[in-house]
Amino acid sequence: MSGRTKSYGQQCGLAASLDLLGERWTLLILRELSRGPKRFSDLLNGLDGIGTNLLSARLKSLEQRNVVQQVTLPPPAGVAAYELGERGRRLEPILEDLALWGFQLLWDQDQGDLRSKAVWAAMTMKARMDRADSRPPDGLYAFEVGEESFWLRVSDGQSILRDGLSPFDADVKVAIDEEPFFEVATAAVSPLKSKAAIEGDAGRLEALLETFRLPDPPGSPGELRSG
Repeated sequence: MSGRTKSYGQQCGLAASLDLLGERWTLLILRELSRGPKRFSDLLNGLDGIGTNLLSARLKSLEQRNVVQQVTLPPPAGVAAYELGERGRRLEPILEDLALWGFQLLWDQDQGDLRSKAVWAAMTMKARMDRADSRPPDGLYAFEVGEESFWLRVSDGQSILRDGLSPFDADVKVAIDEEPFFEVATAAVSPLKSKAAIEGDAGRLEALLETFRLPDPPGSPGELRSG
């Protein structure tokens, strides 16, 4: 399969954006890299079905336009990886807006046919939190959801979400299975009443989850209030 991008041939910023970003898998590559540097094998594992040749073509195209760049991971890994470049980092708030917009479309689909990952949900939760009127409590929050690990750092109204175990001491650690995680993420269950193992400041976690949660379904009272 060719990795060549066809141009719309229009002198328009949106068309130029789609010339680069509109092909299949491209935005999902950026989704994965928005959570920190990834090795080629990490991207293959996170993008089930993309294929090595197509991933190579997409990365090459994005690298040529400074949307992604190659880096070497620090020791002990010390291997080549990819991360967002300057243009890619400027896309992050746009990716978050698209995630929030697209989340409402999920309710039109059969949820049983869709793959899910806790960290994908966490990205949408972070996007909602960052746009909420109230500020979440500062802190470092580490999550282990089934076999997934990721951490969230909030400081002065700014937040970052990264894959893996936290390299710093966390204020709150949460170990939870996937199903109860989604119950907490939708505010269906309080974290203190869930089957989560919580270490650290549980009150701070509860305050975080007031905004760090998934949006309400379309047409729900909560969704209407925030719309």
